[in-house]
Amino acid sequence: MPQKEEPAWKNYEAITQYIYAALGQKDGIRVIGFGRNCKVKGKSGVSYQIDVLTEQSDGEKTHRTAIECKFRKKKVTNEVVMKLRGIMEDAGIESGIIVCKTGFTRDTLVYAEHHGIKLVELREAGENDRDFNKTLEIGTLEIKANMIRSRGQVTSIDLGTKIITDEKEIMGMWYVNFYDVDGRTISFGEFLKAFSQEAQRRGELLKTITIAYPLNFKLFWNEITIEKIAITGFYSTTDLSSIRSFRLTDQAWLIMKDLFDNRKLTMSKSGGIWNLPSE
Repeated sequence: MPQKEEPAWKNYEAITQYIYAALGQKDGIRVIGFGRNCKVKGKSGVSYQIDVLTEQSDGEKTHRTAIECKFRKKKVTNEVVMKLRGIMEDAGIESGIIVCKTGFTRDTLVYAEHHGIKLVELREAGENDRDFNKTLEIGTLEIKANMIRSRGQVTSIDLGTKIITDEKEIMGMWYVNFYDVDGRTISFGEFLKAFSQEAQRRGELLKTITIAYPLNFKLFWNEITIEKIAITGFYSTTDLSSIRSFRLTDQAWLIMKDLFDNRKLTMSKSGGIWNLPSE
């Protein structure tokens, strides 16, 4: 069965609790409940459902804040503020915040400010917003790779009847096969590999060495008889370390505006939260 999509208002509550949990970390404010299961009991004996409930303690006193989320198409009116104020008084909750996406009526602004209840707009950034599609810089990712390549560098190959000194030809010898009188093949790459390993074992940086490999049987290559195998070169190291930097960015998604504190934030879909200049 396909998974059921969460209602928009439920997502709105979840986003609100995420924002207040993130913002409250530095001040010791934590979310102690949200959603349908977050309930408080008043002095009257009546239980109330709170959309988001936060708590802050100074070691002696505990301060709670009830946050009401309104995912509506119309502006919030006085009735919502009055209802929250009543819950706060009955349940002994010290502070209240109403969060909505469409704003508040003029009377609601006056009434809420008089009673110390904060009003916050939280909505998606629109085309008319200065911060619509704004790119926000998260930071810089720096990747540093430390790598030293050490190897035996071949400068010449002496085969008796043929001496190879060209760099490209030497590289090509890694893929050459010699053959004996019985038609069996021997990879010359094995000789080059053995030279490189011996040069590294000796560890004498940039000192020219020649290593001869005795032949107890005849070898042939392209109608040439191989009379000897002697490889000359030196041990070298190359620093292949690198640093790459990437600028990490995100995009503004939601705008959050505290109407009384004149504080403005934006949130991206990846969960980043930034302070924005007040208008």
